Amino acid sequence: MLTADTLNGKNVLLRADLDVPIKHGRVENGFRLEALLPTLKLCLENARRTCLIGHLGRPEGPDSAFSLAPVRDELKRLIDQDISFISSGFSPGECWTGEFPISLMENIRFDPREESIDRQFAEELSQGADLYVYEAFASYNPSTSLQTIPEVLPTVTGLQFDREVTTLGGVLTNPTHPTLLIASGAKPDKLKTIKQIMSKFDHALLGGKFASPNHLTPDGLDMNEEATSLFKKAISEAQTIVLNGPLGYYEDGTHAKATKEVFRALKDSSALTILGGGDTVAAIPALGFHYSDFGFVSTGGGAMLDFLATGTHPLLEIVDKK
Repeated sequence: MLTADTLNGKNVLLRADLDVPIKHGRVENGFRLEALLPTLKLCLENARRTCLIGHLGRPEGPDSAFSLAPVRDELKRLIDQDISFISSGFSPGECWTGEFPISLMENIRFDPREESIDRQFAEELSQGADLYVYEAFASYNPSTSLQTIPEVLPTVTGLQFDREVTTLGGVLTNPTHPTLLIASGAKPDKLKTIKQIMSKFDHALLGGKFASPNHLTPDGLDMNEEATSLFKKAISEAQTIVLNGPLGYYEDGTHAKATKEVFRALKDSSALTILGGGDTVAAIPALGFHYSDFGFVSTGGGAMLDFLATGTHPLLEIVDKK
């Protein structure tokens, strides 16, 4: 558990969820960065120095289009504090000698060793650090920062990571019934995971490309009125509700009706409402809602579904083995 005493006087390497949408050189949606703030502020108040690492997109090498410089600018604004930026080609230990007590390292995916699970890279990233704080619930694919740094450094999970585990774990172990899963999307691999999860809920409804044709508008880009009414009725009868994915192609401005009506029903519901997924996180403000309108909004999409399917996160399995 992350506490002030755990951090006191230490050099902290903080793995964060920095994979946020960037448009015209600015962060378009800072939800993940805002979710990071409680852990980041605890580090700033108690640690000797804090070095942030993370990634953005899937670059094939150094590429300015995937630079974390806009993320640094947004974090500076959020914490009202200067942040040293360490460009790619860093020297091991450079984090701990910067001008400011907090540093951000350039996109670690610029180095191919992040994806190849490389112990030497883990040791370079960890040099000079006393503690590794993993606050990247949404990052669960095999990588050096997920699998190898916890073998090199003492590791604890961040405050948001713990909230994710507690909230989603409660859905699996001690939910208030009836429980309802609303899942939408277009990726076949996502549907495979959803099918693993459905049996864990009392009821499950599928939207988007996963919906049956008679639940869709003639162009197939939104749920029709009959299906939307069915979803709203199910919401009114449930006590624990998990939603992953908008119900239609809301981005075009003309196929947002079902998603908006379902969001409104969730907002008005007395049930525990849990929402997740990158498209869902983007849709909430785009359709005029606030994250606080719902019980819990996860920073993960695939990670949330994987946790509901397996009951764990790869980082927890790695730390538990130590």
